[in-house]
Amino acid sequence: MLILVYAVLIIILLLVILNLRYPSVSWDTNNIRFEDLLFPDGFIWGVATSSHQVEGYCDNNDWYIWENSIDEVGKPRIKNGQKSGVACDHWNRYREDIELIKELGCNAYRFSIEWSKVEPEKSRWDEKAIDHYQAVCECLLEKGIRPFVTLHHFTNPIWIWEMGGFENEDTVKYFLEYVEKIVTSLKVYVDWWATFNEPVVYAVLGWYLGIFPPGKKNILEATRVLANLLEAHAKAYYVIHGADDFDADGDGVTCNVGIVKSVQIFDPYRRWNLLDWFVFYVLDYYYNQSFIDAFLSGEFKVNVPLSVRYRRRIELLENSLDWVGLNYYTRVLCGLGLFRKEKIILKNTKRLPVTDMGWTVYPQGLYRALLRLRSLGVPIFVTENGIATMDEKLRGEFILQHVDAVRETLLDGVDVRGYFYWSLMDNFEWAEGFDKRFGLYYVNYNSLERELKRGSEIYKKIILNNIMRQKR
Repeated sequence: MLILVYAVLIIILLLVILNLRYPSVSWDTNNIRFEDLLFPDGFIWGVATSSHQVEGYCDNNDWYIWENSIDEVGKPRIKNGQKSGVACDHWNRYREDIELIKELGCNAYRFSIEWSKVEPEKSRWDEKAIDHYQAVCECLLEKGIRPFVTLHHFTNPIWIWEMGGFENEDTVKYFLEYVEKIVTSLKVYVDWWATFNEPVVYAVLGWYLGIFPPGKKNILEATRVLANLLEAHAKAYYVIHGADDFDADGDGVTCNVGIVKSVQIFDPYRRWNLLDWFVFYVLDYYYNQSFIDAFLSGEFKVNVPLSVRYRRRIELLENSLDWVGLNYYTRVLCGLGLFRKEKIILKNTKRLPVTDMGWTVYPQGLYRALLRLRSLGVPIFVTENGIATMDEKLRGEFILQHVDAVRETLLDGVDVRGYFYWSLMDNFEWAEGFDKRFGLYYVNYNSLERELKRGSEIYKKIILNNIMRQKR
């Protein structure tokens, strides 16, 4: 009997400690006024896109193969069999789209280079494609918009795909050659470089969940791919610093190199249940903390019970960040369903709005995610934050509440330098096709006309209010 009492007391003590260490943050998100959302001088206001999702004509990469294939039961890989095709024709319409960015009041644009266009075959460079990206950068600077360039945003040339992509460690060598070519070509325009977009998402969706190419379902392979991506980043950091010797924006620094991390906020489904806390810890460590720890220690470690144990020292990874990007969208409640068909519980938060992606709107999660990345000790940019919805009232509330969350972290001393909304315009949302509309601008996919959405007006107002304040 005494042992049982001690066991209960230990469980209660553990639950108290866990709840104190990982509190569920909340505050009143009503009555936020855009006039009160004031940010420091020099704060970056931007929008983001990626090449495959908006440019069109990406017919030489692994996603082109993926979009034109079927799964093991004969269904198209993309919802409703859609294909990116011309997408938003941003490749040809970039000048008018940059004008849209200017009309919002933004002073930065995050976009990616399509590797398959600039290096369609191994060691063969398409100088016309490189000239195109130079023209994009020139147009941005003419409009007073700073380019933030992402070097890898999920897609690879077919020749990289055929050699196994980032499963093959040789891909790191070819990636570095590509990085050096692009940086050398764009260094007179660009000071802000991101090596990879969401490496954890890329590895998990492609090699564990099978939603992205190559469609595998092996957690050990996913973990190895992630380690290869971290190695590629570490080496690319020094390649970029060696190749970029030009101070494009005149601030005395020739280049700033970072990586973009998606932080998924997890919370236990039942905060009184130790089993749910265990599931929370495993998911959070794999998805979030292992990545952070790797940059702090130089060692990438993963331990998922009954699935994978992995440890790898990655040379040069420590001190390979000048900044870090945060992509944040939602929170998930997780737990263990011992008597359910699905043993792992993944649920939305009750009584909160849900987006068309099925994601909970939880702005406090952005605050929590920024606090998590503060431990890296470098400036943070919110490189993606947005909502897929047809409800423009909800879009406006989402923007207002999440910008307010960024302001809260600034008040708490977190070094946040900028906010990029995802996305400038509706686009090809990977496996979801064209149905999910994240854009500030509505895109008519028949005429390709763009129109500012009613819910997007609040972002324009927030930016303008800060610009006017700085001028006073």
